[in-house]
Amino acid sequence: MAKAPDDMEKILKDLAGGVSEILKAQKEMGDRLSHLEGRLPQVDEAAQQAAPERPKGGVTYDYRVLYYERIYSLADTQGQKAEMVSTRRCLALRDLAEVRTRYHTGTGERKAVYELRRVPEQEAASDWKEVNYRIHQGAGADFSALLELSGKIYAGDVFEVRHTLEMADTFTSRNEWVTLVVEYPTESFHLEVRLPPGRKIIGARREESMGASHSLNKRRVVPKTAPDTGEIRLIWNQQNPQTGRSFTLFWDW
Repeated sequence: MAKAPDDMEKILKDLAGGVSEILKAQKEMGDRLSHLEGRLPQVDEAAQQAAPERPKGGVTYDYRVLYYERIYSLADTQGQKAEMVSTRRCLALRDLAEVRTRYHTGTGERKAVYELRRVPEQEAASDWKEVNYRIHQGAGADFSALLELSGKIYAGDVFEVRHTLEMADTFTSRNEWVTLVVEYPTESFHLEVRLPPGRKIIGARREESMGASHSLNKRRVVPKTAPDTGEIRLIWNQQNPQTGRSFTLFWDW
């Protein structure tokens, strides 16, 4: 067989080298795809764990409430002096530069104080620190309070918010009530009203509501009397309350 010309040999060598590079690139791409396919389940699981909860309508929640305790204490039988202490233990669902919470409006004079503390994992909670806040008007008659943070709260952190409200001339009528609005996904809450002895409770009830006029799950509440002080207590404990509903304790006295 006749020998191929030098230029033909060069062309064949170049073609062989090109095919080798193509095969090598295909192998590397195949290895990368196999590695990616192996990681997809892990990536999907991590994304589900880190993603904030989304209710219907596309709203994204900043945090989840692990436990919500609110206690109203009336200091006199005329309802002229009272205090509310509301404490929520929360799990951050994303990084937070500030914390949004509900600012309670209503009748009578009111003085509000907000405090915040962090709960390190497997450690005791840090001391309460009073925080500055600004009011952002929301829908209807209620507002939001935006709490200023000294440092960012990161997704997965646990923190507590305490809201203390001093009230004057707030519970002065014969028919009164207090309402807890579940604005964030909440695992459980404890709502309590403490009434001083010396004024008879005629009746008490509780009910849930959606919107201004849709009420449901109405039930009678039996007042409890503290044996040591004679203080009358109305208590509502609820597991997994539905987000967006209002929970109200009514009493006649």
